[in-house]
Amino acid sequence: MTGIFARLLLILALPAALTAQDRLAYAKDVAPIIKKYCLPCHLAENENPSQLSMDSYEVLMKGGEHGDIVIPGKPEKSNLYIKLLPDPPFGKQMARNRKRLSEAELKLIYDWIQQGAKK
Repeated sequence: MTGIFARLLLILALPAALTAQDRLAYAKDVAPIIKKYCLPCHLAENENPSQLSMDSYEVLMKGGEHGDIVIPGKPEKSNLYIKLLPDPPFGKQMARNRKRLSEAELKLIYDWIQQGAKK
């Protein structure tokens, strides 16, 4: 009976172990996209109208003039994601005057926020 119980626990734990490996992280997955598309304008040393700096995870999570830029678990309410889409609720679509993010990059940002926007 103990062997069956141990196998059952292993089977139940397997999906959790697999999803933990698939978790997205800011430093590994999101920072390269922000560096490529956002940092030309959103550096702390730059004077940007939204008062939004994106130099690091900590600074990004502080937000800017329009409040929190990331609401963990809620990409549809996170300005980081919705400002990348056409016709955002305020201002212009980002990245302004630059190449737009690919569908894969947009999905990665969405998924990272959905997963809790972990560092």
